[in-house]
Amino acid sequence: MLALMNWIRFSSIRWTNKLILLFLLILIFPLEGFAGTPILRKVLVLHDSETSQDPIKNIAFECCQTVLNYYGVLADYRDVKQRPLPEPSKMSRYRGVITVFNSGKMRGPREYLTWLNRQFDAGKRVVVLNQLGGTAKSSQDPSLQKLINQVFHHMGLEYGGEYTSNKALIRYVYKDKKMVGFERKYPVFPPAYEKFTPLSADVKIYLSIRRKDKKGSTSSVIVTSPTGGFAMKDYIFWQDPGTFRKQWYLNPFLFFEEALALKGLPRPDPTTLNGLRVAFSHVDGDAFGGFSRIDKKSLCAEMIRDEILKKYDFPVTVSVIAGEIDPKAVGNSRLVRIAKEIYKLPNVEPASHSYSHPFYWDSEYKHKDWYDHQYGIKIPGYSHDPKKEIDYSMKYITEKLAPPGKPCKIFLWSGNCEPMESDIARCDALGVLNMNGGDTIFDNYNDSYSSVAPLYRKVGSRYQVFIGQTNENILTDLWKGPYYGYRKIITTMKRTGSPRRIKPIDIYYHFYSGEYPASLKALQDVYEWVIKQTITPVFSSDYIRMVLGFIKVRMKVEKPGHYIIEDYGPCLTIRFDSEYKTPDLGQCQNVLGYVVEPQGLYVSLAPEKERAVIVLSNVGTASKSPFLKEASGWVTDFDSKKQSIRLNFKGFGKGKIAISGLTPVRSFEVEGTAVGNKPRWIESDEKGTLSLKGLSTGTVEINAR
Repeated sequence: MLALMNWIRFSSIRWTNKLILLFLLILIFPLEGFAGTPILRKVLVLHDSETSQDPIKNIAFECCQTVLNYYGVLADYRDVKQRPLPEPSKMSRYRGVITVFNSGKMRGPREYLTWLNRQFDAGKRVVVLNQLGGTAKSSQDPSLQKLINQVFHHMGLEYGGEYTSNKALIRYVYKDKKMVGFERKYPVFPPAYEKFTPLSADVKIYLSIRRKDKKGSTSSVIVTSPTGGFAMKDYIFWQDPGTFRKQWYLNPFLFFEEALALKGLPRPDPTTLNGLRVAFSHVDGDAFGGFSRIDKKSLCAEMIRDEILKKYDFPVTVSVIAGEIDPKAVGNSRLVRIAKEIYKLPNVEPASHSYSHPFYWDSEYKHKDWYDHQYGIKIPGYSHDPKKEIDYSMKYITEKLAPPGKPCKIFLWSGNCEPMESDIARCDALGVLNMNGGDTIFDNYNDSYSSVAPLYRKVGSRYQVFIGQTNENILTDLWKGPYYGYRKIITTMKRTGSPRRIKPIDIYYHFYSGEYPASLKALQDVYEWVIKQTITPVFSSDYIRMVLGFIKVRMKVEKPGHYIIEDYGPCLTIRFDSEYKTPDLGQCQNVLGYVVEPQGLYVSLAPEKERAVIVLSNVGTASKSPFLKEASGWVTDFDSKKQSIRLNFKGFGKGKIAISGLTPVRSFEVEGTAVGNKPRWIESDEKGTLSLKGLSTGTVEINAR
């Protein structure tokens, strides 16, 4: 049915005939036949290795995937020289195609351009960033030029050539204030010109320029249309020529929302659990055995143990480098004892930071000369062995350091944090979660969403989960100082939470933060700030599972405002942006509740279910039954009646829950094991919300009296 509709939409037959065909289709296939239409979440990104691009060295991964992930979109990367390009059956899973070529040169341009035109015919959205690609020899080949013209015609543009980079000849004509000048204003004179003329009124123009020396030369260089979008090179980013820092000229959020037709769709969101921002902490094992300069007697690990892990009631994933601890390598009994003491703490979960701390994981790594040795821990007679680094280190920590029933199940990548597919496959085979990489900094110097890493990196068919924010090593100039530099991460934590909640909070550091008074104080300041926020504290393992759930979620739309969410696993939040509706809980299934924040409408799903249904209604018309507004942990077995609620709560520290949809200003009796079996009387506020604080893991019963 959808294929027939796409054929009708993009065929060259007259519009009157298209309307007749659509009418006949509706008669043959009633509207009910559209029920359960999949929401396609994937895009295929084409890059070109012949121009020094690869799956992580291209602007889509470096800058755009963060925005795509924010909208719930997943990106697959493919080298355009890998032929043949995907056949229609494989493209059926994709919402569209994004090209990111930085040159017109390409092997086999005719095959590529023919394939791209077929994507339009199949109803796929196509977004061209920088250059179209395959255009280098078009001036000598009329058939090639015809294919190029067809691509632009599909996008609603006519290509006119006339390229010049003579700034004296170029002027701006129109700038859409919502779409351009997002993080940085354009230079006074436009940097380059090519002629692109809109062919219809449904092409939205956001930036146009002209040539002073030619009449009728107005060119639309940033546009979206019903078939995709186009942004010409030099008008997407500003880049510092020395540091390579970037800032967006283009508003990437609005651009991709329009170009990929994402507006109004549900977005799986692993940054949030039950309405609150997720927060976790993890420690890389570096300098575990280093001496602290604070008292000159303690090791850095002891200082972190006593001044951080024991003092803050906050979940932390702590890793060690096994070879540094293991007496059979370069460790000793004192290090073993300290590690055991740390892993016994109730707020600590064990992780491995490898066996020898490889600085690079690929033996063919191109930049070996950046390091004087492959290993951070030099172990006599040892050479790189992935099985030793992963399998053995995990087993050693589980059997020799961690207490019974608390196995090591997380691997934190070391060095450049670029594992090979085979390394991640080894973790997957062991049932081990993996994380690290993606150093996010969003401060006054790196003042751009282009410096915010995506949620994950796809490595072949495997997934590497990225961190929340960067660590103190980056903010202290690779531990050269200032040693209080980690305090600046608070700015990044704030900016990745508002105005868009695009990342969780992640207190990420190394044991060498216990070396100097300034570094330890900076770390304490970060903890103090984080615990004052309204958050849901979780272990890193919980967050990793949320991201993996985010990747697997499948969604369908039955009709506008009626969505089916399947296989969401631990990713328990669906976000809607600019939504003026709220869930009709009487029609929803496996929905615990919702909260409306400036960042969006966050809908909370019931855990350990395979399927949920979200039905949105106009604000004020939805059912008035009690629902979960917020919770600083997991909520299961949620059972609500008119003025009575029962649930199980599992959280960390002193938990919080807010229940809405109750009678305003009414007293409720709260009892259960989560309140120590000591009944409390609490009154709902004027909006009918009941707020509970100081909860422990256990049951909660709420009854009106």
